[in-house]
Amino acid sequence: MVSCSSPRKYSSRSSKKSKTERTRSTVSNPRTKKTTKSNSYSQRSKIVSTAKKYIGKSYVYGGKKPSTGFDCSGFTSHVFKNNGINITGPSHFQAQKGKRKSIKELQKGDLVFFGKNNKVSHVAIVADTQRNKLKVIHSTSSRGVVIDDISTSDYWMKRYLFGRDVLN
Repeated sequence: MVSCSSPRKYSSRSSKKSKTERTRSTVSNPRTKKTTKSNSYSQRSKIVSTAKKYIGKSYVYGGKKPSTGFDCSGFTSHVFKNNGINITGPSHFQAQKGKRKSIKELQKGDLVFFGKNNKVSHVAIVADTQRNKLKVIHSTSSRGVVIDDISTSDYWMKRYLFGRDVLN
């Protein structure tokens, strides 16, 4: 998780600095922004890579470990925990974390939520968004951990509710 620090406050002694010096010390460095974006992309890739390690693992209701199997929220929780991010709890709790995103804004590593009547019942991790496709990796009750292109699935698109970014 990226942490931000508040701008420095200058004491009366620091007011002797020229305006240029004060401005330089508070303006963000463009290279830092690039690195942050790069780190974010790298973290997103690591999350998807971690998730892919569990393809084929069995679905187990309430499952939270690879040794026993996963349910949907146990899977997402385990993957994110292994990448230093705590999103524990059932899918409807995870749906309250991070920043809400539209389907067009989703990036790999974001979470997507499914259900009916605005009631969350399933969570997945975005694996890929290239070429107008939305591929997710998730633990399904019928097939265990799999990757699905939900953009071509009537079943999943009818149930799609929203996405969330828990990384930024």
